[in-house]
This record gives sequence, structure tokens and C-alpha cells, in this order.
Amino acid sequence: MTLIRSRKTLAVGGSAAIVALLAGGWGLAHAFESPAQREAAATAPSPLPVTSEVRVGDLTRRITFQATVGRTGLMSVALPAPAAEPAYVTGKPTSAGAPVTAGQVVTEVNGRPVFAVTGAFPFYRELRRDHTGPDVRQLQTALRDAGIPTTVDGVFGAGTERSLAALYSRAGHAPPTEVAIEEDRGVPGTDATPGTGAAVDATGAQPAPVGTPAPSSSAGSAPSAADTSDTEATSDRPIRRRVVASPSEFVVVPTLPAVAAETPAVGTAASSEVQLRLESGRLRVTADVPVLIAETLIEGSTGTFSAPDGATTPITLETVVPGGDDDAESRVILDAADGELAADLLGAEGLVALDIETVQTGSLIVPTVAVAGGGSGEAHLLVEEDDGTFRRIPVIETGQLDGESAVEPTDPDDLAEGDRVRVD
Repeated sequence: MTLIRSRKTLAVGGSAAIVALLAGGWGLAHAFESPAQREAAATAPSPLPVTSEVRVGDLTRRITFQATVGRTGLMSVALPAPAAEPAYVTGKPTSAGAPVTAGQVVTEVNGRPVFAVTGAFPFYRELRRDHTGPDVRQLQTALRDAGIPTTVDGVFGAGTERSLAALYSRAGHAPPTEVAIEEDRGVPGTDATPGTGAAVDATGAQPAPVGTPAPSSSAGSAPSAADTSDTEATSDRPIRRRVVASPSEFVVVPTLPAVAAETPAVGTAASSEVQLRLESGRLRVTADVPVLIAETLIEGSTGTFSAPDGATTPITLETVVPGGDDDAESRVILDAADGELAADLLGAEGLVALDIETVQTGSLIVPTVAVAGGGSGEAHLLVEEDDGTFRRIPVIETGQLDGESAVEPTDPDDLAEGDRVRVD
């Protein structure tokens, strides 16, 4: 037992001695480390070279901004004054985004249609047989523009009456009428003056209110153009129902066709303060940009419009409309570079990328910091080799813009797209 314990003690003591010897040797080595060795150990390793890839493309200054596709001709017109009070929008035949053509019903008030027609001024009186004037001529022109053959002579005659009735019939509505006594043809016992058409009913009462439908063969059916002057027998002379044009049933706009931007909702109290908003003209890309950006834009510049789905359309800057004195923004209007913008882009919001300056096209492009000696004397690049070394090649700097340079190597085989050049 004593012998075994002694051997164990000897082994442990020997191991301790070895550890102590090694520690002492490390300490002596550390004590004798030179200052240069210590400085080298504390210094960070040299950074790797910084490189950039050579690309082929255009050296172009590009500006981007958000824009919307719409129609530049925005019209806000008031609904005509209603024929009776109270008056409410009871139907909305045209919704936002829908096309509006001449003679189309755009809304309904108290169950009656309101037609959109072209013209220069609102109708200011109820038009009937034998009326003359600029408003009659405007009505005739509007009927013709709506596709209904009408003579434009400024006289409300039988032809105008038939055309007006045809407009209502096409829309599925009865035209407004009034009862008119036929002209006196020498019938004994009459007191009408020849050549007049007194607007009274058979009992001598006032005319039927505007909106009274003409008699029809079945309830709820719209009369045909041939039914516009129904004769009613009387003991004295015949009377007829004459079609009239009520100013409350026509909204006059400068130009059609257009697109509805905003129409009054059903239940809205109808008045001349209610606005109908229409957009006309070709589709355009429009944006409001700060004046400082607008001043850099040049009409005719080209670029792209990127829709939310990623599709791009080539566009051209058409015009820049300056803002007012206190307006910090200008309106930019752009058109399709080829043809027209697709109809399904109406209302789309996307990104315009516009090239406002082009220095070089189809060139080898590198960062300007990679070009040593550029601008004067011989310029050169350091091109990375496969083994990580760099070779020096002479180049000509043909253009510079926004931190990039277009270069041409003296030997075309020295530089190609995808090479990497040193920039640090």
C-alpha cells in the first residue's frame, strides 16, 4: 500500500512539474516578445479590395414620382333646377367610371330623367311649339348630337317635337306634354284667332303640368314618336297633347362623350347646388410635383409608367402646367409614347420614371471613382483577375453623370460587361 501511494504521489508531482515548466516557458517567451511583434498582433488585418461590376447601358439622369391615370378635361356642372319641390334623386343610371354620351340619362329626379346634352348655356325656359331662339337651336343641335336626325333652324316645329319624343322613347320614359287647342280652321262658334295654338285644356283651365305623360296604348309604356300629338275630340275644336322640353330635365355640358367621375347618390336632395362631375378627353398620366422638380423637366422627355401590377407603358412628357403664385407644386401631364393608354388603366396610381438627360447610350458604365486620371491625361481602370490580382487597362472616359462614367477601353478585349473594377 505504501509503495503504491508513493508511486501515485510521484506521478502527480511529475505532472505538476511539467505544467509549471510549460507555463514558465510561455511566460519567458511573452516577456521576451519584441514591440514589433506586439504591434503586429494588435493591428487589424488589411481590408479586401472593394470592387464594382461593369454594366452596359445608358448614362441617363432619371427622376421618379407618383402619378395617376385620368382624363385631363374635368367638368363640374350643376344639376338643373327641379320642376317641383321637394325634389330628390330617385335613380342613378350612371355610376362613377361609366361612359356618358350625348342624350344619355345621367340621373333621375322625382322619377323623371335628366339627360346630358352638349351646349354652351343651361336651358332657361320651357320650350314648346313655335318657339324660336338660340335655346331652340341648342336643343336641336343636342338632339342631332344624340344621334336623332333633327333640322337645326332655331324653330321649334313638328320635326323638333318628333325628335324630342324619340329621345324620351329611346330612354324608356314618357315625354312631358301639355294640352294645346288646335289652330282655328274656321269652325263656327270658336273664338280662337287663326294661326294660334292656345295652351289650355278642353275646359279652359291652365295647361297640364310639365311631366304629364302623353296617353299610351298600355299603362307604363313609353309613347312612340308618332304618338306625340294625340287629338282629343271636343264639341268646339280638336285639342292635342304637345311635347315640350323642360329645362329641369337637361344638364348641359361643354363636350361629350365623357366619363362620369362623380354622380349624386339616390336620396340626395336635388338642387342647383348638387354637382355632376365628368371627365373628358384622352387618358393621360398626371402628377403634381414640387416646382424645383418641375423646373428640371423638358417637354418631349420619355420614360415609363409602372402600374400597380408591374406592367409598364412607355410615356412622353406632354406639358408642365405651373401652379399659382402661392402654389408650391406644378401639374405634369404625360401621354402614351405610342398610341393611347389602355382603358383599364383609368384611375390607376403608379410610378413615373422620366429620363430628363441622356449623356451616353449603349456604353460600358462604371463608377466614376473607378476611373483613375479621368478628365485629363490618360485614364485607366484596375480590372480584377480570376486569381484576385488586378491589371491596369487604359480607357477613354466618354461621359460622366451622377457618379457614373461611360468608358471605352483602348483595346476592346480588355473590358466587358460583368467584369469587376476596383473602386477603393
